[in-house]
Amino acid sequence: MKNCIYLVIMTLSSFCLAQTPEMLDTTWYLHKLLIDEVDNTPPTNSDNISVTADFNFNDFETVVCAGATGSLSDFSDTNFTINDLFISTIDCINPESSSFESQYYGTFYLAAFNDKQFDYEIVNGTVSPRTLIITNENGDKAFYGNTILDINSFELSEVSLYPNPVKNELYLKTTTIIERLEIYSITGELVKQESTLINASKINVENLVSGVYFLKLMTDEGVISTHKIIKE
Repeated sequence: MKNCIYLVIMTLSSFCLAQTPEMLDTTWYLHKLLIDEVDNTPPTNSDNISVTADFNFNDFETVVCAGATGSLSDFSDTNFTINDLFISTIDCINPESSSFESQYYGTFYLAAFNDKQFDYEIVNGTVSPRTLIITNENGDKAFYGNTILDINSFELSEVSLYPNPVKNELYLKTTTIIERLEIYSITGELVKQESTLINASKINVENLVSGVYFLKLMTDEGVISTHKIIKE
């Protein structure tokens, strides 16, 4: 009897693992968009764009300058559906960044407004250990890697934010002088701002309601870095 129970448990566990899409629980970094068979890569400028995408069984989150969230359904080994994609109103500074963001949200993920299905596959890449390729209904593709392309990114090399998720106090560690810090809600509302942060700084977020926020950092040299934080 014990052997039978053990066999059933092992069978169910194997089934659940087999049904877990490989793309979940990984932060994916956009390497390029292929729109109408033309490559489009995130621009390099003071907006310091590092486009990320996170998937779990229920939610989808992605950030360019503005952030977007949506619910997920119909997950399988080859496709999924994004429902009710909502985009915040945080603007890019540079026109080329705004143009790229319009392509990303307005062209590639436009189908998500109508709860359309996306196909995906994960392959071994030459730049990243894994490459996630998402295809929309028009045949356009987004190529993500599980590592970032630009290892000299301001966001990665000079800024550390912890803990994240955060309850009361968020710590910012940086080797660069931050001229201004702004925190926006998912709807684009500015909910907190501070100025002149150096080295290790403590940011009180106790009064923020639970949810997803976007933290924008600006240096005196005009470099901008956007980070997603989760308030518990």
